[in-house]
Amino acid sequence: MVGRRDADTVVQLFTDFYERTDGYLPELICTDEYAVYETVILDTYGVCKHELELTPEEEAEFSLGDFHFPEEVTYATVHKHKEGGRVVAVTERLVLGSEERLEGTLEDSERSRSVNTSFVERYHGTHRHFNARKKRKAYTFSKELGLHEAAVWLVVLWYNFGWCVRTLREKVQQDPPRYRQRTPAMAAGLADRAWAMEELLRYPLYPPVNLRPKPPRTYQDVLERLKGVIDAAQDAPA
Repeated sequence: MVGRRDADTVVQLFTDFYERTDGYLPELICTDEYAVYETVILDTYGVCKHELELTPEEEAEFSLGDFHFPEEVTYATVHKHKEGGRVVAVTERLVLGSEERLEGTLEDSERSRSVNTSFVERYHGTHRHFNARKKRKAYTFSKELGLHEAAVWLVVLWYNFGWCVRTLREKVQQDPPRYRQRTPAMAAGLADRAWAMEELLRYPLYPPVNLRPKPPRTYQDVLERLKGVIDAAQDAPA
C-alpha cells in the first residue's frame, strides 16, 4: 500500500489485506502503538449484529451481543524504548484477545516466540535496499507520487518473482550439497522459475474494461460504523 502514514491509508491497507485473504482470520497481529490500528482492526474483523440479516428465530438465539469480535484474532503492540537513538527495551501490550490465546499462538509459532514487528521491518529494509527512492536522507527520494508508486510495485514484483532468496533454496543433493534456488513466488507455487527483469517489464497488462472502482473507505466511515462500539468501550469501567 503506497500512501502517507495516516488513518485513511491504514483503512485501505487492512481492507485490501482482508479482501486478498478472503476474510481469513489471522491468529496474531502485531504493530507499533499507532492508535488508529486498534479501531481499524475492530472494523475489519468485527461484525455488527444488524449486518447479519438474522431471522427473528436466529436473532432470539443470538448470544454474541450487538458487536462481535472473533476470539480467533489476537492483537498486540510493541513499544520501543530508545536512549541515544538506540533501542534499550521493548514493552509488549495485549490489546485484543486473551493472554491464553496469545501465549498459545507464540508457543505454536515456528518463527518467533515473542510479540514483535521484526518481520515487516526486515521486509521494509529489503525494499529500501532495492528501491533507492525509499532511502532516508538521500537525494534519490521521490519527488512525484506516481513515479514513486510505479517504482514500489516494480520492486514488489521483482521481490516475489525475480529474486532468489537464500533461505528458500531447496537441497536437491546431499553430497556434495547442491541446491535449487527459489523465489518467493516459486516457494508459494505461483511460478516454476525465476523471472528476468526483462520479462517483468514486457509482461502485458490488460486493465479491466468498464469496471468502476468503489470509492475507498475512509477512517471517518470506520468511526461512523463503530460509533456505538467505541462509546461503549470508553464508558466501560477500568
